[in-house]
Amino acid sequence: MKKIQILLGIAILGLLTSCLKDQEDIFDKPSAQRAEEAIAADYQVLTSAGNGWLMKYYPSPYRTYGGYNVFLKFSADGKVTVASDIDDADATAESYYKITQSAGVVLSFDTFNDIFHLFSTPDPVLGSAGEGWGGDYDFEFISVSPEKIVLKGKKSGNYATMVPCKDDNWADYITTINSVEEDMNFPQYTMMVDTTEVSIAKSYRNFEMTYATANTDTTIYVPYVVTDTGIEFYEPVTINGKEIGGFKYAADTYDFQCTTDADIVLNGIVPPINVTLVNGLWACSMSNMGEYGMPLWNAIKTQVMPALGEDLYYFYFGRNGSYWGFTFNSSGYAGVIGFQYQLVGDDKVKLVYNAKGNQSNGDWYVKNAAFYYLIAPFGCSTQLDKSNSVVPVVRTFTLTCDNPKSPTWIQLADDDMPNNVIKVWDENLDPFND
Repeated sequence: MKKIQILLGIAILGLLTSCLKDQEDIFDKPSAQRAEEAIAADYQVLTSAGNGWLMKYYPSPYRTYGGYNVFLKFSADGKVTVASDIDDADATAESYYKITQSAGVVLSFDTFNDIFHLFSTPDPVLGSAGEGWGGDYDFEFISVSPEKIVLKGKKSGNYATMVPCKDDNWADYITTINSVEEDMNFPQYTMMVDTTEVSIAKSYRNFEMTYATANTDTTIYVPYVVTDTGIEFYEPVTINGKEIGGFKYAADTYDFQCTTDADIVLNGIVPPINVTLVNGLWACSMSNMGEYGMPLWNAIKTQVMPALGEDLYYFYFGRNGSYWGFTFNSSGYAGVIGFQYQLVGDDKVKLVYNAKGNQSNGDWYVKNAAFYYLIAPFGCSTQLDKSNSVVPVVRTFTLTCDNPKSPTWIQLADDDMPNNVIKVWDENLDPFND
């Protein structure tokens, strides 16, 4: 029996040796040489686009912030020039790149670029503290040709496509993109897919689509990139068997036809200003708190924050996922301070503090860091009750804005306190220094 086992082992060893030899014979060049040739081939294609490349790039592993257009021109001396619709149309930044072998051929933006690394810098104002937008700077080559390059982010796993630019006037293209986005930007949207009505809200470049299925509601998140011809989804979505890949731009209209199904139309909706307020997420800052609120915010800035040894990275008001109220981050400690609202007519809203809505660190900062001073202008007292709890105060505000279709700011004027006039903004603000 032992002799049979030995002979069988020798036979298997011989078979494995034969298989390995056959596998080695598949390639007529050493692996190092093949890697060098692959790098050289990708390098040649990368540097051959005289006007540079247009990349459709999605930061964040969950594509939370949608997609952005990035213009890249690679030179033979290892430098790359970058522009993007995340920055000013005529802004460019130069840095270095390299192509290496690491479980495949990898393109790395290995020195800091003022534009490209905005997507990956852990800026607490852009995205989440410690991560920023979670963007990539190392990309694996998936396919390469002079007509199209497909990359995959090493960290996010997102695909990025690059095509040669038609000309070298990147600024004009970015200006066109900005114009298309502005014209197609609405606080809310709706569309009909057969007999199903789909309600759509937007955050960054991401659609939140909600529609009824059977006995429940279904919500899907659809990241997209804005192009010179409209909106293009990261990947098509299917509703009622209909594939939806994006929408075509048309000037001076509220209706945009689907690129993959002419029967589906995206309808832009301009809701009442109070609906826009409660469905958005708005940045707050001390200089926008008015005569009543500014001294309260200044007390937090000059006394509380230095005592804590922390910096208030951001302070947002409105809807953040399933939470409603104030979302903040203090030196990496994130929290939610709960509020309630009631719509009154089309241009008024009642607000009041709701302690039960406090989440994460929200309750701690209200009770131990006097954050009730920050929210007092919106709906609570600056005097605590006998149990050392925040006293809710119902405040009624009349709302105005700069642009009902797509406001960059909304002003809240207290009906009972003329000196309590607040302005919140649809942009990133430093809470204490704008």
